[in-house]
Amino acid sequence: MDAKKTGTTTLGLVYRDGVVLAADRRVTGDHIVVHKNISKIEKLSSNIGVTIAGMVSDVQTLVRVMQSELALHETRSGSKMSTKGAVGLLSTILYNGRRALNLYYSQFIIGGFDTKPEVYTLGEDGSQLADTYTVTGSGGDFALGVLEADYQPDLAESDAIKLAYKAVSTAIKRDIYTGEAVDIAVINKKGYKRLSKEDIEKAVAQ
Repeated sequence: MDAKKTGTTTLGLVYRDGVVLAADRRVTGDHIVVHKNISKIEKLSSNIGVTIAGMVSDVQTLVRVMQSELALHETRSGSKMSTKGAVGLLSTILYNGRRALNLYYSQFIIGGFDTKPEVYTLGEDGSQLADTYTVTGSGGDFALGVLEADYQPDLAESDAIKLAYKAVSTAIKRDIYTGEAVDIAVINKKGYKRLSKEDIEKAVAQ
């Protein structure tokens, strides 16, 4: 069964010292909940992460390709690919797929930290947009409303985590294709860190 194209909620936001990525865990096929425990945040390299939305087979394949390409780049050059470089690579893959009539049903948010935190949204046509915060998926409108109301560019990390959690949690309450739990990853000068359930609960309770 194919997962619903945009049945999810993912977000990325820039805070004072880094990037927060967040997503729910539900996968749907039409009106059916196919799976309740899918990770929609993936590590691409030690300083870059991505959120996924779309056809499960498409996005999982593209994540594996990106992980391999970034690792190969680091092996060959001796340096990490930049966030902009990773965005450009994925954008080219998506655009070439569209040109070849091999469209990938996907939406991505890439967040990374080189010399500064950056967040980009990538559409299935290869389009790329940089922003301080962004959302994807069927619950994105609900999450975006929370971000529009409460986002500040100088948020501390703890406040950014709480805001991301609140935004995805709001989507879970209102969007039937978003559900189960909220996953969060933080990327800063120390690198990529996926928060545990306990880390998230502690941060939200503060």
